[in-house]
Amino acid sequence: MRTSEKRRLRGGQRMDEQLIEGLEEGQLRRLLTNTIDTIEDNKTQIFDIYQNTRSEVDDARERLAELKKRVAEKIERVDALATEEQKAKQRLAEVSRNFAEHTEDEIRKTYEAVSIIQINLAIEREKEQMMRAERDKLEIRLRYLYNVVVRAEHMALSIGSVLSYLSTQVSGVLWKIEAVQKDKFVGARIIKATEEERYRISREIHDGPAQDLANVLFMTTITERLMDQDMAEAKNTLGELRDEIRKCLTSVRQIIFDMRPMALDDLGLPQAVEQLIRLFGERGKLRGTFSLEGAYYPLPKHVEIAIFRIVQEALNNVVHHAKTDKVRVRMHYTAQALTVLIADDGVGFDMNRVPEEKEEAEDALDMETQRRLRGRHFGVIGMEERAKIIGAAIQILSEPGKGTKVHLRVQNRMVEGA
Repeated sequence: MRTSEKRRLRGGQRMDEQLIEGLEEGQLRRLLTNTIDTIEDNKTQIFDIYQNTRSEVDDARERLAELKKRVAEKIERVDALATEEQKAKQRLAEVSRNFAEHTEDEIRKTYEAVSIIQINLAIEREKEQMMRAERDKLEIRLRYLYNVVVRAEHMALSIGSVLSYLSTQVSGVLWKIEAVQKDKFVGARIIKATEEERYRISREIHDGPAQDLANVLFMTTITERLMDQDMAEAKNTLGELRDEIRKCLTSVRQIIFDMRPMALDDLGLPQAVEQLIRLFGERGKLRGTFSLEGAYYPLPKHVEIAIFRIVQEALNNVVHHAKTDKVRVRMHYTAQALTVLIADDGVGFDMNRVPEEKEEAEDALDMETQRRLRGRHFGVIGMEERAKIIGAAIQILSEPGKGTKVHLRVQNRMVEGA
């Protein structure tokens, strides 16, 4: 294959892939459904052609059989007239040889009889030729119709097989396309979430430690001046400066904890989760309770980090969406698995509205509306994706007015058969 031809084919494939990527799941479902409906309509039309042609074949066969019968009868009639003509000619020859023995009237009638027979024979032979031509034409037509019937039947069976295959495979095709689109969406969401996280951290640093350090710098300048003028006041300012530095250190530690909880490495997952709930309480955002059941055992570090982030995301959803400050977190260790429950008694939400909120968020013009609408959507998707990455099972249950529950189950891979 020439290089130009290969480029053209690759270009066509890229266009097809871009076309599919640009379609939403609903559009793909409608596209495939419409395709199946169109094929079904064509199958019906082909079947109608098959039925009509089959009926025409049957009619043509009956006409041909009748025509063959008439042709056979006509041939017999022509043969009979030809025999009669020969007899009449022989009679005429006898009359002509014995001219003197016959009257003029007898001779005239003999001639007329021969003429009538010849005329009738010519007419019947012409009819026979016409009937033979009609028979041959009908036989050709019948062969054509028979081929149409065979092709129509074959096409109907083939389309039926295609329809059967498409009908059984369309859900699988949609699932695969949906999975590909979801992976692409998750990739975009991760990039967007990373940028938003960076924006949040930079804002916290700007509003917290950066402001505190600016105050420290300002107070240091004041203290330097006071040391030459009023030592007692300078000592008081140093005390305030110490408090400001302590405040700045607390802010930095809080940001560090949000980025990577040190307790997770030092104390383990349960203590890190308990500390997280306590920090939410110290900030005045939640009144949470924590309970631990079973004997703690360490999981792979990336698994514990993912579990911690899922709990953190669930608590953030309570703060921003549940309209309640009460939440309970329960961790239960068994030999086979760790189960985590995060439950609140807030307003809850309609799980079916999550995809709609995503679409509304994408259509929103201002950043604040986008964050408000897609916050819970990204939270739910984020928790599900983290659970999927570590091979955990997650179930999010919520109804308007009945709160929200997040169930997480992580297998203990160290146990055989877990």
